[in-house]
Amino acid sequence: MKILHYSLGFPPERSGGLIRYTMDLMSEQIRQGDEVCYLYPGHINVLKNRTYIKADRKHSKANFTPYALVNSLPLPLFGGIKNPNDFMRPVNAKLYLNFLGKIRPDVIHVHTLMGIHKEFFECAQSLGIRIVFTSHDYFGLAPEPNFYYQGRNYDNTNTIKQWMKIGQTAMPTWKLRLFQTSLYPFIRKIARKIKPQKLTSLDKIQKDVNKNINRTINKNSFELLQRYYKSIFSMISFFHFNSTLALSIYQNNIQIDDNYVCISITNSSIKKTNFKIPKKITKIAYIGPYKSYKGFFEFLKLPTLLQDENLEFHVYGSDLAVILPDNIINHGRFDDNELDKIYQNIDLVVVPSLWKETFGFVTIEALSRYKYVLVSQNVGAKDLIDPKFRFSTVNDIPNQLEKIANYHLQQQKKMSEHYGEINNIYRRS
Repeated sequence: MKILHYSLGFPPERSGGLIRYTMDLMSEQIRQGDEVCYLYPGHINVLKNRTYIKADRKHSKANFTPYALVNSLPLPLFGGIKNPNDFMRPVNAKLYLNFLGKIRPDVIHVHTLMGIHKEFFECAQSLGIRIVFTSHDYFGLAPEPNFYYQGRNYDNTNTIKQWMKIGQTAMPTWKLRLFQTSLYPFIRKIARKIKPQKLTSLDKIQKDVNKNINRTINKNSFELLQRYYKSIFSMISFFHFNSTLALSIYQNNIQIDDNYVCISITNSSIKKTNFKIPKKITKIAYIGPYKSYKGFFEFLKLPTLLQDENLEFHVYGSDLAVILPDNIINHGRFDDNELDKIYQNIDLVVVPSLWKETFGFVTIEALSRYKYVLVSQNVGAKDLIDPKFRFSTVNDIPNQLEKIANYHLQQQKKMSEHYGEINNIYRRS
């Protein structure tokens, strides 16, 4: 089978579960004998105003064929959309007709709507190419990927007024374009290490990035933007939801017929291990970005809540220079190849997300190494956790630890198993 994937790019410029999953799935498909091509939003070419697709020589050593969509639509990776018209700019349909006619995929697997034009879907539909969509984020349903703004989820209050409110504090398009320049990884690395930040400044959920905002944002433009993305969703042949949580949010915001399936995802780090179930819980960890929406500051409440001098608290995941309480050990950023070493130092992982996370790889990475995992009700991967060990707030955790002897740990599915599930989806679509 010949498969064309669309996702956000390559590490280290792009990171996170979406990228990890895309790369691992493509690698497994090639190992299983499929032919794989990859389209992603490339850099901005300031010397050319038009959008075009080129073979990606920079990543030509990849075991799949990569193509860069140069001068794509902007990427609202966070913060929302200030200028709706910039996200609906049309392109000549020949761009995608020629590209799809050249590579002739049997199926297109889309992992996000960020950066890609409506014409791409129209051309695929006109050529009779099946389109599968995996629910890694909520962009398109919302003007940013997380459905989370100023400390709350708004998937149940997803109005034009809400989009306009988010637009007031969003970055202008020219700033978003900076994240598509070749200097972005360098800028991001330097920004993390400039100076330590106190918890009070880190815990500020939303900054007003533009004090002189335009209060007269065109309501009609946002209405058109919502219709633009709803029309794209209507052209999806088949939806793959990676959790029941993601499924419920999509169903609550757009029309979903019976062209879907709900199947959990995995990655290449999930394999048979020699880890043993902890005999006693002494080391409790948080793994992920040190951000409010991920529940980082909720985790920092645990030493006070648990009041046990035999417990150690560890955080992993960021180079951000942050001042933490003395009873929290900060291990900083890590590479994927260090996961086994990290989990050797952990008995229990807490996943306290505040945003309604579509899945969450930390959960299965810990479970596959026979570590106890407690998750918030906002984590999509809670589907894999006994309901007794899902919490509404971290205040529930002391009681859950008292019942940890009833926790059932089992191995998680590997990428080779998931390949079969995805292959069945392609054939069903």
